[in-house]
Amino acid sequence: MEEKLAYETLSEALAEAGVVPTLAELHGGLCGIMCVGGVAAADRWLEQQLEEWQQDGETPIGEALHAVEHETWRMLNDGEMTFEPLLPGDEQPLDAQVRALAAWCQGFLSGLGLGGLKLDSGRSDAEETVKEIARDFAEISRATLGPDDENDLAQAGFALAELKEYVRVSVQLVFEHFGERAGDASGTVH
Repeated sequence: MEEKLAYETLSEALAEAGVVPTLAELHGGLCGIMCVGGVAAADRWLEQQLEEWQQDGETPIGEALHAVEHETWRMLNDGEMTFEPLLPGDEQPLDAQVRALAAWCQGFLSGLGLGGLKLDSGRSDAEETVKEIARDFAEISRATLGPDDENDLAQAGFALAELKEYVRVSVQLVFEHFGERAGDASGTVH
């Protein structure tokens, strides 16, 4: 619950500061860059974003986002698969949760591109898996709550939980595939 409260607080602070991407989209982008380019690339990107928003690493927003970055890197490197996408809590309206997951996936795909994703022309099983995940995330990035979902919120909530788990595991798979290439396993985050 504390983590979700922190999500809401940081999300509100970003909105008040005039930051256009949502926290979910930012976290997705950060994760995508980390998966392909490592922590150093993610840190450079975050610093550029903070500069663009006229924030820096010393502001409360900068410090909070760097803490998110550090914790995300730790979770991605944890062999116990503890990674979780940063999303609103289950107590939030279902529609807001669906929009956040869609934005997170869009951010992740953008982060893969910004991180320099290059799939070799060879068709390894791992690269085929990454391509499939990217296609699935593109579909999820367009997700909305439809009329049938609104009529059966329990079923829609269950489907959303399954999508969140798919995203969580898929990101870990992408990270494991590209992690060695990123060459940043010992990277340091400020």
